[in-house]
Amino acid sequence: MIIERIQQVLREAHLDGWLFYDFHKSNPIAYQVLQLPVDTMYTRRWFYYVPAEGTPVAIISAVESHVLRSLPGARLSFQTWQDMHVHLRSFLSQGARVAMEYSPLNAIPYVSRVDAGTVELIRSFGVEVVTSANLAQHFIAQLTPEQIASHRKAGRLLIAAKDALFAQLQSDLSAGKDLNEYQVQQRFVALIQAAGLALPEDEMPIVAVNGNASNPHYEPTVAHYSPIRRGDLILFDFWAKLPQPEAVFADYTWMAFAGTRDEIPARQREVFEVVRDARDSAIAFIRESLAAGRAVEGRAADDVARNVVTRAGYAEYFVHRTGHSIGPVLHGNGANVDNFETQDERTLLPSTCNSIEPGIYLPEFGIRSEVDLLISEHDAEVTGVPIQTEISPLL
Repeated sequence: MIIERIQQVLREAHLDGWLFYDFHKSNPIAYQVLQLPVDTMYTRRWFYYVPAEGTPVAIISAVESHVLRSLPGARLSFQTWQDMHVHLRSFLSQGARVAMEYSPLNAIPYVSRVDAGTVELIRSFGVEVVTSANLAQHFIAQLTPEQIASHRKAGRLLIAAKDALFAQLQSDLSAGKDLNEYQVQQRFVALIQAAGLALPEDEMPIVAVNGNASNPHYEPTVAHYSPIRRGDLILFDFWAKLPQPEAVFADYTWMAFAGTRDEIPARQREVFEVVRDARDSAIAFIRESLAAGRAVEGRAADDVARNVVTRAGYAEYFVHRTGHSIGPVLHGNGANVDNFETQDERTLLPSTCNSIEPGIYLPEFGIRSEVDLLISEHDAEVTGVPIQTEISPLL
């Protein structure tokens, strides 16, 4: 079935074939797409060619004749590099257009897994090598209905855990109790786990006050943290998934203020509104494009959010992409909403998930707002609702 699916997407893309290549497990995308076991010994180069029509071909070293046994098709064994070249020439015809895990000018490093020399070798046979970036998404980023349901459930449980934490903090602040980032982070972890969710190993929620929130990946530790006092702005970035194989993460960021609504400084309100509008503009662009039947590239959605921040005069303080792919791993291998760190021209495919999380990081404080988007054929569903519309006062 996997070969039939590959051949279908090849025909839809008007390509002659997909040439998978690996050396020392350097190409994880190939292992994911072909559903290969990673616990097998792979010490030599191998190729696996799937033509748009016809029978696949495996080229394997005589030293490791056991590899790729799970895949259908012909098997060609080589002993010397000359043998390997002869085998490649036997099925790569002049003028063929073949996909590989390559990114022109390394624009999308996440999919740039085949070394330049191997690409040169294939081109030397008169073959045009094109990127497999969009093809691979069909196999490594598109989610099953069960996975989508797992994301929705994780999202509901996460938001409930956040609400429980905010209620506890309201009580503690009202009582004048001492608080700090690490203590609150550990309490948040306990609430997330009590909700039946799983966190990645060694990755804890971010709880960051004031200037600490200006570091997008700040993390309090048992030895390094700041107190949380009345009048502090607090960033909460939190993620988790159901403890099931292939369950999909939910990932959200909320802003809170250790005080009343009236005490929130005007500058913080202003910056949050810019971030909120950037977030909502990207979401609206994606939804409107999909409703109109237009494909959406990740970089185009990033431009929309970034333009809102730029027009408000904060361009230099928006220091990361607008969003990332989400799957069974927190940062997936699908299209990112990015035309800043990379030029991600991959399409946001149906049944994929992305975060939308613009941020502005000033020296005195940082603000980010994050929701997730489930992409469908003609729309996108926001998870992490209710979506945050203003900084949440904790008193």
